[in-house]
Amino acid sequence: MPRLLSPDDACIGVDVPTFGGKASYNGRTIDVSDPSHVKALRSVGYVPAAVAGAPIRSGGYSCTACGFSAFFKVCGRCGGSCVRPDLAA
Repeated sequence: MPRLLSPDDACIGVDVPTFGGKASYNGRTIDVSDPSHVKALRSVGYVPAAVAGAPIRSGGYSCTACGFSAFFKVCGRCGGSCVRPDLAA
């Protein structure tokens, strides 16, 4: 049963049309059991809860010796010095 997150914090409920009427889901985070409902909700912008919040690696440092991307000034792979590409001149 996938857990989906609302595309907008203002959205706290959604109705999915079905053959028998409608299915109502309430809350910003919803658990959906029907695969067709998951497909319909994903098409309007709902995202899986496990995917949101992954860190972006482009904002950190880059090792001058091995090229490893890191969030620290000392490389965790080789121990070399790391610099930020946006600050390197």
